[in-house]
Amino acid sequence: MLLTKQLQDIKTLQQDVERYDEINLKLNWEMLETRPQNETNDYFYYEDQELVAFLGIYRFGNKAEICGMVRPSKRRNGYAGMLLNEALMQLKSSGIQTVLLNIPSNSTSGHRFAKNQPVTYSFSEHQMKWNPHIRSETGRDDVVIKEAQAEDLEYIIQMDAEGFGMSEKEARTMYSPGAEKGHYIVYANNVRAGKLRVIVDDKASWIYGFVVTTSMQGKGIGQAVLVRLIQQEAAKGQDVLLEVALENAHALKLYTSVGFEQFSTQDYYTFSE
Repeated sequence: MLLTKQLQDIKTLQQDVERYDEINLKLNWEMLETRPQNETNDYFYYEDQELVAFLGIYRFGNKAEICGMVRPSKRRNGYAGMLLNEALMQLKSSGIQTVLLNIPSNSTSGHRFAKNQPVTYSFSEHQMKWNPHIRSETGRDDVVIKEAQAEDLEYIIQMDAEGFGMSEKEARTMYSPGAEKGHYIVYANNVRAGKLRVIVDDKASWIYGFVVTTSMQGKGIGQAVLVRLIQQEAAKGQDVLLEVALENAHALKLYTSVGFEQFSTQDYYTFSE
């Protein structure tokens, strides 16, 4: 678990870097604030008690994402490469099979760094935010979302395997007992029809892992779920955000139809073995 000072140092550096580069870094704060004690996931470089460089590992089963940052005045000194090498050694020793480097699409320094790494471009994701001035109807009155219970964990795992093109074994590695917290189960006409997860971060509620089971797609369930969830979170004063892969045209159309608008894009590069 990270210390309070470490978290504050990360936040301060993030704000400085984002302001200077006019970018949005994806540092997965819900994971930074709940780091397990038995893993090394975060790498720091300090000078004169000031955080100069930071790199975080974010594990998802047998895959991992890496995102880092260096204070603008301290760049081109090898700090990013040093932290990256430490992180890659750690991931290799822990058996992680796929490692992705995450860089904001409009980060000039980030892409310059990537060109000198053994990586190939993999995919990009839009980060989208709901516009409260755009209203949409649910379309279906029989669709409801309920907080997941412990007995729903197996269903959540099955939906991840079905919706994200992975084996059930791989999906299972992302969960431990109690991991259903924050998930919702989708019901249509009293039948389970999918799942999603909501992560609350300050004034923002992020939607992740949204899946409508294949046999029930194309029936307006996805739109109804999103509208109900937007209403639920907006009533709490929350912004509602999500991420979607650029090549997922169907999902992009669905999200824009209920009022989501792109505000940032993240690029992902895969490290060669």
